[in-house]
Parts: sequence; C-alpha cells; structure tokens
Amino acid sequence: MKTTFRVMVALPLASAAGRKKLNGIHRFLSEGYDWDMELVRDEGTFTADAIANASRLHFDGMLVGFVERREFKRLHARMGIPTVFIDYLDMELARKFPLCMFINDSAKAIAQSAVRHLLACPGIRSIGFVPARTQLRWSQDRQAAFMSALRSSRKRLSVFDGPGDSREALLKWLLKLEKPAAVLAAFDDRARDLLEVCRANAIAVPDQMSVLGIGNDEPVCEMAVPPLTSIAVDFEQEGYCAAQELQAMMLCRRAPAIRERQCGVKDVVFRASTTASKTPAALVQRAIEFIDRHALTGISTADVVSHLRVSRSLADLRFREVTGNSILETILEQRLKEVKRLLRETDLRISEIAIRCGYRDANYLKNLFKSRCGVSMRTYRNSNS
Repeated sequence: MKTTFRVMVALPLASAAGRKKLNGIHRFLSEGYDWDMELVRDEGTFTADAIANASRLHFDGMLVGFVERREFKRLHARMGIPTVFIDYLDMELARKFPLCMFINDSAKAIAQSAVRHLLACPGIRSIGFVPARTQLRWSQDRQAAFMSALRSSRKRLSVFDGPGDSREALLKWLLKLEKPAAVLAAFDDRARDLLEVCRANAIAVPDQMSVLGIGNDEPVCEMAVPPLTSIAVDFEQEGYCAAQELQAMMLCRRAPAIRERQCGVKDVVFRASTTASKTPAALVQRAIEFIDRHALTGISTADVVSHLRVSRSLADLRFREVTGNSILETILEQRLKEVKRLLRETDLRISEIAIRCGYRDANYLKNLFKSRCGVSMRTYRNSNS
C-alpha cells in the first residue's frame, strides 16, 4: 500500500533556481511517490510561526530551500521533523539534529567547467573572477574552487575586490586586465553587471573580454547584450535528490549515513559572450554538452550538427577523431543509460520509460535494448531491482 506523507516545501520560486528545484521534486514524485504538499513560495512568509505550525499540524517532513537563519535551524532541531536543507552542511546542526540532510551544488564541479570553457577561448592572456556584491559563503567557495582549478593551467587569477556596488571600481579593475581577458562572475546577475560596464565603456565582448556566468537563468542570460554564456548548475537534480533523501528519512525515521550530497553541472550553455574555440576538442565538447542536455528529447545527429553550425561531414569526422564514436552512437548511449536507471530505480511502465527517453515507439525501444544489452528490458529490471 502506498504511503502518503504530509510535507512542507519552502522554496524561493521567484528565482529560476528555485523553480528548477521544484521541477526536480515533481520528477521524483512522478516516479510513484505520494506527498500531500504545502508550498511556501517566498522567504517573507517562511517565519518561525510557519515552522512551528509544521509541528502542530503534524507534518511528516520539511524540505527547505531558503538560506536559513541559525535560529530557524535550531527551531527545526527542537521539533525533530525529518528535514532536508538545500543549503551548506552545518555540522553543529547535524550533530544536534540527526534527522536532517543537506543538499548543495558542487563548487568544484562549477569551477572545473568554468576553467575548461574559458581556457578553450583562443588567445586569452588574463583571467579574472568577480564575486557577489556582498560577502557570501557560496561566492567565496566558488572563488576558492576556481582559483584551485586554475593552478594546473599556470594561469594567474585576478579577483575584483572593490566595493560590490561600484561600477567605477569594476571598470577600473577590468581595464587593468591584459586583453583578451576571460572573466567568471559568481552568478548570472553579476555577469550582467560586467556586460553592462563593458558595453558602456566600449570594451568589446567577446573579442576583448569573454564573460561567463553561473546559474543559466535564461531570461537574464538571453536578454543580456550580448547574450550571456552560463554554467547550468543542475538545480533540478538538487530538488530530485532532496525529495529522495526526505522520502527515505520519513520512511525509516533514522539519521542518514551521509549527511551531505553535492550535485554537479549539467553543461555550459554557449551564447555570444564567450568566444568558441575552433579546435576539434572544443567543437566536440560543445557537441557532448548539447547531447547531455537534449538526448532524452529525441534529438538526431542533424540537430547536433545544426547546433555546432558546421557541416555534417566535419562534425562526424571531428567527433570520431576525439571520442572514437559517432554522434548517433553517443546519443544512443545517453538514452540507454537513462533507460537502465529508470528500470533499476522505478516501477514506471516500459511505455512511460520510452517516452521519457525520447522514443515514441515502445516496441522499437524493446528491440533496441535487447539487441544492445543482450537481455530484454523486463529481464534487466528483474535482475537489477
């Protein structure tokens, strides 16, 4: 018999990140789990009274995506309701409150993606980092991880340390960077500040200054001038993992063995604020990022070629040179990887799995799976469940 849990979900839905995390929660629930969910949409209504109500109204669990004040976390600890924080690991809280878990994005994965992309921009002579306008832990962590990821490249990092709200100080710092330069901003809104300063002062983007953001907030990125290249943090996976961990805690009422999970990066969404390298490796990297992002939507080789804006023969040649595989084979591998995961981890019908993985015909998928994997989908599920 399916268990229904009553859950309070508090997420900042005014932000693209919050909405993507909610999508991840819905994706988890679509796999056959049942929550009676009360949604708190903005931080202003997420008060101490709201948290206390969760105890009085007998909620089974809470999922909190606001950056919380410490007194709120202590209130959680006293109530003892299983809670997942999409926030940094707080060891003091974890010791006092066994029934809690922390989900966070990986600063290391973000930094590594940033370094790979910026170093692929041709002719770069200097690299910079612009933190958030105020001292925030996540911004400091991204800066430290970016500095660490750059060490092996022997590139020296220049960090903007002027007043966060001063565009004059930002311009003065930008002018000192040896051109062409590449700059990573702590998040997309800060990258937009950079682009506006460059535009107002005739600093050519991307010819003199490549600018990379973090978060891939589509309206911010696409309305920037020029459109902003950004690292797509996997916020949806954070929501999915948070829901997964909360479900497990509500079922067993035991402290999780691992108190923190970090989620990585989906891809770098290429737009006009950075210069794409024309090397074979960079071209193939763009293709792989596109496949990772869209493989489950039913894309074909032609879609990948169109994204790269090169001829089909050149795309196929470069892809085989770098990976040893064809573009089509890589798309199939991505789809079948997800098919296997859904067979192992869910009770979804094969027809539903086919739709989720970009196949309109479930029978076609069954035949393809058996020819590729040597067993039927049903046998694979029974052997791996």
